[in-house]
Amino acid sequence: MSLRQRMENLHGAWLALIGVLVICPDALLIRLIKVDDMTASFWRVTLLCVASLLMALWKGLRRGEGVLQSITPSKTEIPAALFFCGTTIFFILSVRNTDAANTLVIIAAAPLIAGLMGVFVFKRSQPMRTWIASLVVLVALAMIVGAGFGGKNALGDILALGTATCMAGFFNVIGARPHTNEVKAMLLGAFLGALILLPSADPFTVTGLDWLWLVLLGFWVLPVSFLFISAGARKIPAAEVGLIMLNEAIFGSFLVWVFIGEVPSQTTLICGTVVIATLVVHSFLGIREVRRMRVGASV
Repeated sequence: MSLRQRMENLHGAWLALIGVLVICPDALLIRLIKVDDMTASFWRVTLLCVASLLMALWKGLRRGEGVLQSITPSKTEIPAALFFCGTTIFFILSVRNTDAANTLVIIAAAPLIAGLMGVFVFKRSQPMRTWIASLVVLVALAMIVGAGFGGKNALGDILALGTATCMAGFFNVIGARPHTNEVKAMLLGAFLGALILLPSADPFTVTGLDWLWLVLLGFWVLPVSFLFISAGARKIPAAEVGLIMLNEAIFGSFLVWVFIGEVPSQTTLICGTVVIATLVVHSFLGIREVRRMRVGASV
């Protein structure tokens, strides 16, 4: 591997890590919001929509585009926007209806779910290590979700699976269409999410510190982390991005435990350890294979 490639990889890894560190307080901030679920979800995606609009206009201005051209999504961005819409809605509702650790551990499996979806929907082949890792992770997730059936966590765990599935769909669409404008997709997805949630929300009941947490989520945590992770993903292999994103499951759960005192269940701790360990091994094998291929290509 050349020095330039090494520097590109290092740069991409740092960008992705910064993005993950920025998004780690997401679950904690959602837990701190006191207003009802639908209203909190509505304002979270609405503020994200405003932030995405400003980013889209700024990027369009830099490319010399007009206002409409800067914000109008193409046909390739619509599927990505639909998956992003599902991700944003399901995530906050999941965190509000189950332990934060459950949500974050289940979502950590999104890269493997994306691999399975790529096989059955996008007809992409996957190496044997992905099939083995997927089987182990899916069994562990089934145990986490199954432990919540009939209890207070059942709905939130199912919503977390919905979040991971939508996120996996987003990854696949972006991977199949590399020229997709992620900011336009995020803008349309957030806009659709706000429209869907508005009838069930009571927007004028937000008061006090709730505004601070919502503004932090909509204008900082979500858009900034998304930009950094996307920038990093363009420079390093998907396996490395998936490995770095595991930090959210660890540090996000830790922040909720420290500030709110929410201790994960024994089932979540055991199965979560299995999930994270499996994903770490899978990612390392993927990284090693990519590097081996690069060395072979340079010879």
